[in-house]
Amino acid sequence: MTRGAGRGAIAQYEATVVLVVVSLALASVVYQGMRGLSRTSPEPVFVEQVTLIGGAPGIERVVLNSSSATTVSSLSVDSAASGSGILELGVGGYAAAAPLCGANVTTFFSVLAPEAGTLEVSSDGLSWVSGTWGSAVHVSPGWNEVMIQDAATCSLSLPGGATVQGRWTAQPGPLSSVPVEGPLSGTGFTFFIPTGDGAHAVLIATDGGFARVEI
Repeated sequence: MTRGAGRGAIAQYEATVVLVVVSLALASVVYQGMRGLSRTSPEPVFVEQVTLIGGAPGIERVVLNSSSATTVSSLSVDSAASGSGILELGVGGYAAAAPLCGANVTTFFSVLAPEAGTLEVSSDGLSWVSGTWGSAVHVSPGWNEVMIQDAATCSLSLPGGATVQGRWTAQPGPLSSVPVEGPLSGTGFTFFIPTGDGAHAVLIATDGGFARVEI
């Protein structure tokens, strides 16, 4: 073998080694990236359906479907957030406050029924329970949405005999400022929202992402 041919063989060998090293490095990067993706759950995709069911004030039924199981953590309407208190609709728009009811406002929240039976609202105003206007409604176990319209005083009696008085607190219990009808976790959620004049933005936050709905 001539000296030139020997140098060519060595150069070809070195080039082959470099290509192998680069290929292994790229494979390692791709593998690490795939491992990272496999540890990250994909964010769910949300589909919303809004239906006006009438009344005074009007009530919008918002159904949120998720492509994967998630848990609802809060609901906001315009600038009012359920994390700050019970949502209410008044002449000035939406707000969040501690009382379960108030004069000249419509409050909306949910109550956890421990068993099937009658959920009763005692107030000096009108009440909506689990999709029905009325002060005493038969409900299923789980979260049931309640609205109270133009009431200075109110209390709730749950199936099984427990009562809910007066004001909201952030402590866990049978009262939630998230106005949901049915489960808080899963792939389907239903909310009833009283509406005022004009368009309003609803932001639903879950542990998997956010859904924005116009009502």
